[in-house]
Amino acid sequence: RKGRLRVLHGSIPGEQMADRAVLLNPAFFKLDRLLSPLSRKLKLLPLRGVQFLGADADTLAQHVGKSSLAYSASFKQIQDCLGQIAKKAGVEFASPRSLEIGRIDETGLEIALGKTTIHPRVLVLAGKLPEPQQRLLGLPESWGPDIVQRYSFVKIPGDKVSAAAKTVLTMSLDLAGRLFWAWLLPLDGQAQLAVTQPIESLGNISPKELLCEWAGTLRKHQILNCDIADMLDHVQSADLPMAGALAHEGLANRTLLVGPAGGFYSASGEDIYPNCWSALFAAEAIGKAINERFVQDALHPYRQRWRTTLGDYLRGPHQNLRFLLPLIYRNQVMTQRLVEAILQGKGIVR
Repeated sequence: RKGRLRVLHGSIPGEQMADRAVLLNPAFFKLDRLLSPLSRKLKLLPLRGVQFLGADADTLAQHVGKSSLAYSASFKQIQDCLGQIAKKAGVEFASPRSLEIGRIDETGLEIALGKTTIHPRVLVLAGKLPEPQQRLLGLPESWGPDIVQRYSFVKIPGDKVSAAAKTVLTMSLDLAGRLFWAWLLPLDGQAQLAVTQPIESLGNISPKELLCEWAGTLRKHQILNCDIADMLDHVQSADLPMAGALAHEGLANRTLLVGPAGGFYSASGEDIYPNCWSALFAAEAIGKAINERFVQDALHPYRQRWRTTLGDYLRGPHQNLRFLLPLIYRNQVMTQRLVEAILQGKGIVR
């Protein structure tokens, strides 16, 4: 359209995202004026704090704020609401059966979406393309094994958890004595048990074993009142590049990587806030670069800006938690600082 950027949202064929309960940073609604109304449209469960559980029933710590520190929400519902916002803003949508990048040159890209061919000047990539298309754009073929975490979860009825666990985020910081993280995330009549583990650990312990370990810890603390063995057939998993954005450049041939494609996942598995932040940064960078003579060169401020603003949030508490764990369980100040580090990206040591 004359005087405006023409924006087309093309879904990647075969790409599906499992619906799950997600942690949502309240700052999400302040990222852009279009997002502010979502605080009233979404079914949000306010979380007033975080409780950390040790392996034995006597080891726990908790920090509760005066207001909601985070929310629990449905990934699918957020996805649908963002799609509605995009449509109202004039974004065109396409769900092709096939997607193929034909060429890249100084004028832009040639992309076939099914039977339709488009010639965008810049591509924003949020999902994973087939390997031949990845190579054509100059994208890394895979994440390093030290970055990818297997995120596994199972949903259980909400009446299986204690009332106290329905208003806070419950976590283990050292599940199975391996410094693996685990969560109990309440949501709208349900609860979600989730664990993360480095991808290379799968040969030693399976996600189902970890979920059983986490359920056992929750029972010791009288938070869970059931055995989840009969629910393990419904475990779902996804491989997430936690803080992967800090390892990859975020730029390819006329392509900005945002959201999942760029590794915009925090160490606590929070992805909605950093995903949208990266997308907004990308839109701003493209708006400034699109009319420049050398578009690719003009896109570099995208990477520079989010590295200096979003880096700590993605990185999370990077100190040696094994050393700090005893302090977190007996020192309220350290408990609060860890909560702020996980939810807001602040440093533990100040």
